[in-house]
Amino acid sequence: MKQIAYEYRNLPIPGGGYVTGLLYHKKKKNLLYARTDIGGTYRFDAEKQRWISLIPHVTMEDLSESFPISFALDDDKPEMLYIACGVNAEKSGVLAISEDYGESFRYERIPVMIHGNLNGRGTGERLLVDKDDADTLYFASQKEGLWISRNVGKDWRKLTALPEDYLTFVSQVRNALLVGTAGVTTKDEKNNMRGHSLYVSYDNGESFEKLTQPESRKIEGCRFDGLVAQHWCMDECYLYITFASTGKRSYVIENGYSCDSGDTIDGRIARYEFDADGKISVFCEITPASAKPVTGIGQEAISKGEVLEYGFSGISVSEQTPGLLVTSTIVKDDGDSVFLSKDYGASWQQILYDLEDGEIRFRAPYMRPECNGGHSLIHWLSDIKINPFDDNEAWFNTGTGVFRTRNLKDKDCFFTDWNDGLEETVHLNVYSMPKGEIQVIDVLGDLGGFAFAELDKPCDNSFADKEGNRYITCINADFSDEHPEWLIVTPRGNWTGKTKGGLILSKDQGRTFERLPMPFGLTKDLDEALHFIECPNVNSGWVAMSPDGRNIVWSVADGIELPVTRLIMSNDGGRKFQCCKVYEASGELKLTGKLKVYADRVDSRLFYGFGEHSDFYISKDGGYSYHEYTLPEEFPKVNFGLIDCANKTEVRGETGKKGVFYLVVGEGGLWKLKYNEETDGVSLKKLSKDGDVVFRVGLGLGSPNGDYYKDKKAIYCNAVMDGVYGFYRTLDEGKSFERINTDRQMFGDINSIDGDCRVFGRFYLATGSNGVKYGEEVH
Repeated sequence: MKQIAYEYRNLPIPGGGYVTGLLYHKKKKNLLYARTDIGGTYRFDAEKQRWISLIPHVTMEDLSESFPISFALDDDKPEMLYIACGVNAEKSGVLAISEDYGESFRYERIPVMIHGNLNGRGTGERLLVDKDDADTLYFASQKEGLWISRNVGKDWRKLTALPEDYLTFVSQVRNALLVGTAGVTTKDEKNNMRGHSLYVSYDNGESFEKLTQPESRKIEGCRFDGLVAQHWCMDECYLYITFASTGKRSYVIENGYSCDSGDTIDGRIARYEFDADGKISVFCEITPASAKPVTGIGQEAISKGEVLEYGFSGISVSEQTPGLLVTSTIVKDDGDSVFLSKDYGASWQQILYDLEDGEIRFRAPYMRPECNGGHSLIHWLSDIKINPFDDNEAWFNTGTGVFRTRNLKDKDCFFTDWNDGLEETVHLNVYSMPKGEIQVIDVLGDLGGFAFAELDKPCDNSFADKEGNRYITCINADFSDEHPEWLIVTPRGNWTGKTKGGLILSKDQGRTFERLPMPFGLTKDLDEALHFIECPNVNSGWVAMSPDGRNIVWSVADGIELPVTRLIMSNDGGRKFQCCKVYEASGELKLTGKLKVYADRVDSRLFYGFGEHSDFYISKDGGYSYHEYTLPEEFPKVNFGLIDCANKTEVRGETGKKGVFYLVVGEGGLWKLKYNEETDGVSLKKLSKDGDVVFRVGLGLGSPNGDYYKDKKAIYCNAVMDGVYGFYRTLDEGKSFERINTDRQMFGDINSIDGDCRVFGRFYLATGSNGVKYGEEVH
């Protein structure tokens, strides 16, 4: 098979997702790593001031490295990097080991479940390289206890002396092994209270004892009480540990102890001393209690029952200035805070909170307060690190990338988002625009959607209402090839409630949007579904729009499913809707199952429905009624009726052609479907070879001087062809394919592909791991 050289770049968001942790090397200057929940691990290039992804080799066949839960470094060998990662399956944990700063890896297994995108992912490091013996590794698993390997991960043994299985971190503190736990295995069920959170071992994990900690409290309105240790740090004098408890709004119980579960409460910070033998000794509380310069609230305030309405998580000390440390809140109203102390935590100054204290100088346009309801978008600030070689520099993570300051100790300290190269948003669908100023429409998780006029420049804002309030997590979009300025999208409403889910319509290619009226009153089930969609962060469903823009068909979602009974349509551009009628081949009304609908790219009367068992339907009246057509037996049975990341198919209608669609169905391959209205017949042709696995497909300009509306299209796909995973292109309807990537151009999870309608050879990747990318031939 012919190989064509391609280069790939990101359409810059940048940032956009949850960076779960930061890690400096203690002895090598300018060596900083970041781990993310779904986008793998990054290394910061201090010379170029850019983040470098360490997962360009990861494929859809094994996404383990996309989901790191922890990383670790060897103090004496800075080139070594260890990453614990996995895909949320039993005994499938992966230990990725690099000897060249993450440029290449070898792999061992960790016999537990690991996944970097589960609740609790924002706590301290669970992976530890023994400072006295680099062959010895410890791993504090998410719910299967503490493990040790004496041979760099080849073999593992559970340290059964630890009574708790739900862990948050493991560390070496002088001559002690310190473990943070979530207190689930040891919980007091009668009082609905977590068990003890801190344990210490002085014999390398063969025995453990409880380490004294702040007292947990019963808090009215909380469903599971008890403090959970989050992060730790240590200077020459003290050990510092942050704590949080499950909040009143937490939607997760057992693992609802970090920032990613709704909320936390009763934040505390404990400062421990060491005795003459170097053992961890007594503690005092040094918890900052307000926005102004304060002393720690201490035991006196605790005894009065004072409870902070947020937790504490990140904490870091200076290696240069004695007594200097920083800490961060988690899930504080209107954004998290950063506190600074210059006296070992005896007093604190809040140096950052929303727009009230401190300053953030935003670089990414969508992060500006005017795009976020007039507030800072800082949230999930679970980790903060001071540069061990320059304590004027500090970085913190958020749910939308990383921020840093280079003047931490100054009175006018300010922070800046710095996510150049860090692209870890989950992109669900991507669409090349056939004409107009906008080149690409990108819909994605959390941030909603972007309309790119320039491929290498961030957009001014994501999809938003007239006041600039963002819609989030758009599932799909549709547009008219005839009038591509018309764009309809299925967003979720944002967490603040300032936008609501449903359908939003643009008539200027995504620059501005109007939210269509919700069609209440059709059925009781639909009313309940529509009211739920108006709640924050709820899937709206799937939408299709006719070429003339008048006929709109909406599959109203039930989670990730598209029930056929929730299929509705409008023939007046979305002002009024009615329920659709779907008929099985027998002529009976279809009342069960799922259906996803696509519009014909030419004829506004025609819509096509794809069901959960490859059942297929056609509407000839603008999307109101659908009748089943039997597909050939050889076409695979797959479920088209799912959305979001559960969707394992892709369907592309061919611009300029009536009744023509390209379908990919995984192991079933790549197919071309044609509907001939004159004969009222449907034909299918398989374009890939038997045995080839095809995941996603998109159509692009077929030749350098071609006409996208009239000529044959280039077909782009990611697939396993002849046993080799990669990205492929065919210019002759599958007679021959060309591979257009290398083994270092894989980019993790791929949710959608589209070819460029105007530039031959260019195509787009909506990844679930590494942002949205475009590829072009190297000439």
